[in-house]
Amino acid sequence: MHLLGGRYRLGAVIGRGGMATIHRATDVRLERTVAVKLLRPEVASDPDLAHRFRREALAATVLRHPNIVACLDTGTDGAQAYLVMDLIEGEDLAARLRRGGRLAPGEAARIGLDVARALGAAHLRGIVHRDVKPGNILLAADGRAMVADFGIARLAMDAEAALPGTTLGSVHYFSPEQARGTTTTPASDVYGLGLVLFEALTGTRAWTGDTTDAIALARVGKRAPSARAMRPEIPAALEAVVARALQPEPGDRYPDGTSMAAALEPIVAATDPSSPTSVVVTGAGSDQVVPVPPPPSPKRAARSRALIAAVVAVAVVVGGILVATRPSAGEVLLPSVQPTPSAVAEVTREPAPDPTPASTATPEPDLTPSPDPTPELTALPPGEVADLCEIFFDAPCGLGPGRYAPSRFRPAFDIELGEGWSSAAHRDDIVSLIRDEGHMTFGAAVTRVFDTGEAREPRARARDLIEAFIATDGVSATRPASVRIDGRRGLSVDLTPIDSGRVELFATAGSSYFLEPDRTTRIVVIDLPAKSTILIAIEPAEGHDLADILDAADPAAGTIRWR
Repeated sequence: MHLLGGRYRLGAVIGRGGMATIHRATDVRLERTVAVKLLRPEVASDPDLAHRFRREALAATVLRHPNIVACLDTGTDGAQAYLVMDLIEGEDLAARLRRGGRLAPGEAARIGLDVARALGAAHLRGIVHRDVKPGNILLAADGRAMVADFGIARLAMDAEAALPGTTLGSVHYFSPEQARGTTTTPASDVYGLGLVLFEALTGTRAWTGDTTDAIALARVGKRAPSARAMRPEIPAALEAVVARALQPEPGDRYPDGTSMAAALEPIVAATDPSSPTSVVVTGAGSDQVVPVPPPPSPKRAARSRALIAAVVAVAVVVGGILVATRPSAGEVLLPSVQPTPSAVAEVTREPAPDPTPASTATPEPDLTPSPDPTPELTALPPGEVADLCEIFFDAPCGLGPGRYAPSRFRPAFDIELGEGWSSAAHRDDIVSLIRDEGHMTFGAAVTRVFDTGEAREPRARARDLIEAFIATDGVSATRPASVRIDGRRGLSVDLTPIDSGRVELFATAGSSYFLEPDRTTRIVVIDLPAKSTILIAIEPAEGHDLADILDAADPAAGTIRWR
């Protein structure tokens, strides 16, 4: 039997569109089931469409996100152009709405959040979908909403319009600028998602007309009707998000998918606390914090050094944080932090990195008959810069207030620490500083990233690393924020695993860094001279908010000096 491209065995037809026929297929090389889109002959006969199909489909293969149907491969077999995608078991949103009518507000908001996150990941890479509609939103069996046809949506519309007997169904989801034939931007996708949410909430489309031209032009310069007026039980906050997304002028909408996702997150948390996309909202609704296990107190760590002779071996395991004696290069498995939009703004305004998970120690048994007074840690003399204290058997050691320069770590830096900090790891590629409120970890010389599920060498610049982290399979991300530390620019992003498993994010020569399930980690990457970078991660301890650790970490990070 002929294998398409020498690799794909075609099976049953599972879909047809104006541009392609979709087959279930088997990738015989990797022994997995995939979906293959075959460019229809009448489209392939147009050299311009065929060329653009291959070019834009290839560009879409860079997108990797839990809410994006991955484009795995593209090529030609003779004159037949094809595109290979993940096969998603489930139905599209259009079929769901036809079958069951409008959705519960919480379900609509959750789907909207997933789609907004997918759009945000594409917008970061300069890719605009241009055809956000229910038929391009797949509802997977695991509960996720996933966006399909990135990179080729515009071509599909061109093909629909050019072929006799086809209808341009997407006109119902055009933005005003698409209706006018002007340039599309990420805000155009936001408008499309607003129309999808309107329909999912009300069961009707926002704009109607007798002809496709009338439908398209009805929205130009006009505000959409109120979804809440049609269905009063829609939460006011959700109505406000839809209304902003449907503003006639692009500048009045959310600028991209990530911004719209940030607006939907607290609504999903409030309407559907059990949702895997939900977050815990505190304060006025801007701080979203997932607590994590605590590090040992610096005072207890100081006392543990006095007891270290009684400890035969120490393996450190606290709530998913593991620092083990290394069989080879070694591993540092570090969990994550749940930062907040307001905290991102603080880092941007004041160039302060943020703390991270570090190694922590299982409390050693108290061998004394009664509690000992804990020795006070003496502050360093003014003007003195000290090395970090030595760590024995991975037990953290306390640091007195003062300025420290980790001697082993490269690239070199020094930092002013206040009371309450301990050193939990000190190597040439990892420095972990901990306190009761959380962790601040520094990583250097990232050798591998895992955005495709396989290890690959990254480009050593902040933007490249941040983009790789955002594209990592199984991870949801916020929009990157600009930061500056000691005159050096960088970016920060908040990452959350989507599924229940641990996600490997990056590795250095001696350590691997994992995102823990149900937690969010802030990653800050700073560009330094000679094309080097330094990475900082932040996490609050159990029982603390991010603001608690930021109270100590922000002032410390503001004192960092590159040496």
